[in-house]
Amino acid sequence: MNSRRMTLYFMVMALLVCSVAFAQAPKPLPRATTEATINGKKVSIAYGRPSINGPALAGHDMFSLAPVGTVWRLGRNEATVIESAGKIEVGGKVLEPGKYSLWARHVSADQWVISFHPKTEDNGKPLWGQPEQKEGFLADMPLTAGKATDSSEFLDIKLAEGKGKGWVTVHFGNVTQSGSFGVK
Repeated sequence: MNSRRMTLYFMVMALLVCSVAFAQAPKPLPRATTEATINGKKVSIAYGRPSINGPALAGHDMFSLAPVGTVWRLGRNEATVIESAGKIEVGGKVLEPGKYSLWARHVSADQWVISFHPKTEDNGKPLWGQPEQKEGFLADMPLTAGKATDSSEFLDIKLAEGKGKGWVTVHFGNVTQSGSFGVK
């Protein structure tokens, strides 16, 4: 084989090997967003969607697995972030318009809260939730546990307006956790 054909052969083989490697690499799940207009102000929540059947959970939702004291970034990969054009009233506190990361905290045997944290980035890059935030929370939104009529393989967060409040429902497996906050 002449050197030109040999170079072409190696280039084709290298491309083939790279394409096989990239095809087999796990693809990250896309982030999801839920939004609502509450008292005329736009509010959105962006989050990653872990699978209940993934290796970390093996068919169990985080709400049933986590021991008391657990702090969870409420999603997968990048931290879950809420952004509000209006002031958020939660847990007796008022937060200025802007972005906050959301963390699910298991505070007692039968109680979870969603905690609002001011940190959403790390040196200009999205916050990845590791290490877990253990302090610096600005406010807590108590959650009420429920049982869903269906099972959700992927974490699903819904934000809706109702009676002038923002209602958050987290659905994972056959468990729901719901809470509300005000916007002005």
